[in-house]
Amino acid sequence: MKEILIGLFAMIIEKWLLKITCTLFTLIFCINKLFTMFYNNGEPNSLELGLYNYYDILIQPNIGTITTVASIFIGIYITVITVIGGIKVNSVMALISENDLGKIVSFIITGLIYAFAIVFYSFITEIITSNFVQAFFYFLFLIAMLSTALRFGINLCLIYTYEFKKLTENLEAERKELEKNQYIMSRLESYLEDVESERLRNSNSE
Repeated sequence: MKEILIGLFAMIIEKWLLKITCTLFTLIFCINKLFTMFYNNGEPNSLELGLYNYYDILIQPNIGTITTVASIFIGIYITVITVIGGIKVNSVMALISENDLGKIVSFIITGLIYAFAIVFYSFITEIITSNFVQAFFYFLFLIAMLSTALRFGINLCLIYTYEFKKLTENLEAERKELEKNQYIMSRLESYLEDVESERLRNSNSE
């Protein structure tokens, strides 16, 4: 039951987190913007004003910090993709299935796109004259970047948890095999010593 719930949670995170968050945000604010344009003479309503207010409070003073976080994500993604590119046969990463590796690479590419989008968009926000465009797209890119990072982190943890469990089982099997080989070698050594002793006794008796 636990594995089923974990699998369901992973599927929701993997397939729906990014789509749901970005789609809902886009639909809510775009539909609201159209509503204000056609039925409110273009005057922003409380929802749109809330978007501007949160942008002024959360985003505007922290653009430098957000850009730094995006740059850190870029560094993490590039590091992971470099590690994947240099997988050794006897490394832990080699235990990860081809399907899981494909997922990781896909998440990394998506994460890089949104992280770079945040970095570049931060440079041009000041020249965008529309308050709605400025706030809407910054929040959209930020939500996408954080959702992608969360999806990447959770899936990576789940994959590594499974693979490390498999690694532990493999190490235990190798340990037992090593103990078995050592026991066989010890018995063989004892047998050879007995044979040699018997040969020497027979030689002396003659």
